[in-house]
Amino acid sequence: MSKIIIVGAGVSGVYLSILLSQHGHEVIVLEQNPTPLKKLLATGNGRCNLSNEDMDIKYYQSDNLDLVSDIIHHFDIDEAMKDLGLMTTHIGKLIYPHSEQAISVKNILLNRALELGVLFIYNQEVIDIKPFKQTITTNDQNYHYDEVVLAMGSEAGKLSGVNASRYQILNKLNLNIIEPTPSLTQMYTKPVYKSFKGVRVKGTFKLLEDNQIKHVEKGELLFTDYGVSGIAVMQLSAYILPHHHYQLSIDFFSEKDSQKLYEYIELQKNKAYNHIYDGLLPLKIAQYMENKGMDDITQLKDFRLDIVGLRNYETAQVMKGGLSLKEVDHDLQLISYPNIYAMGEILNVAGLCGGYNLHFAFSCAKHVSEAIERNRYVKNT
Repeated sequence: MSKIIIVGAGVSGVYLSILLSQHGHEVIVLEQNPTPLKKLLATGNGRCNLSNEDMDIKYYQSDNLDLVSDIIHHFDIDEAMKDLGLMTTHIGKLIYPHSEQAISVKNILLNRALELGVLFIYNQEVIDIKPFKQTITTNDQNYHYDEVVLAMGSEAGKLSGVNASRYQILNKLNLNIIEPTPSLTQMYTKPVYKSFKGVRVKGTFKLLEDNQIKHVEKGELLFTDYGVSGIAVMQLSAYILPHHHYQLSIDFFSEKDSQKLYEYIELQKNKAYNHIYDGLLPLKIAQYMENKGMDDITQLKDFRLDIVGLRNYETAQVMKGGLSLKEVDHDLQLISYPNIYAMGEILNVAGLCGGYNLHFAFSCAKHVSEAIERNRYVKNT
């Protein structure tokens, strides 16, 4: 039996504690917050989108997609949740707990861990790891370990805590950190159409750089008093690189080609209708178009906004960047430091909206638990 310390009581950390305890290990989870699984409760607007039927690797960004692909494709979320006593349901391609409540997932995970004897110690900010002495120092005390797993999450949404110590620890170990940047978040635009605030539109949205299409999303966009929001916008934000200039192109009528739209508008004009935009667009946008005297239908198929920035980590669902996967082996064990593993959001892996990040968190835990068992067996034979 090993004494294993997990740093972080997020999804990957708590699920790993269950898997390791089932194999008879002594497991301690250190969490800097006063409670566990805070970020889980906010996922999927409280419904907890666990995973997705379409697990194509194209929905992830990382510096080692081959490893990410191996991890996510060797994990069955339905079977894993069934083993915990949680029934899942599929809504379209999205996978949710049958209750469609994140609190159900939290309760199942935490109660199962406690039943197995996992020790959770809260308000513990890890400030140092001494690999060769196999000790962890927190703001409170020192802990000895046989193996340690770093599952500290990221600062996205503030729910994992925003202390910089997670990266300071890795820097002290001379590990390569890809600069964390917000992803799956809202956009600041220029101009800002404050009169559009609260208006939702469905359509096709293109991310452009130098008039070249970088990515396309269909769905819904929400105008705000700082720019734009909505699932489609958040998905597009994942493709934005620092120090690049982008534009957002909005096609309000993606189901109609330009010629058919032109013919429709001309027909309304021939009927002498004075407010043709009222029958085409939400009221506030229609009024804007009419006041501008816009007869050019390109505005309806290609309404441009300059993207001047992304909102920060406080509103981001995830962070791109983190510990480079070049620093870990296939087991997610640090190459430079045997017996130290890293998983979940601390790694340079970011998925799109749609359950991809939670799936990675769960599958990482399964992957690391199997690696620890395998490596312990090799050491003892």
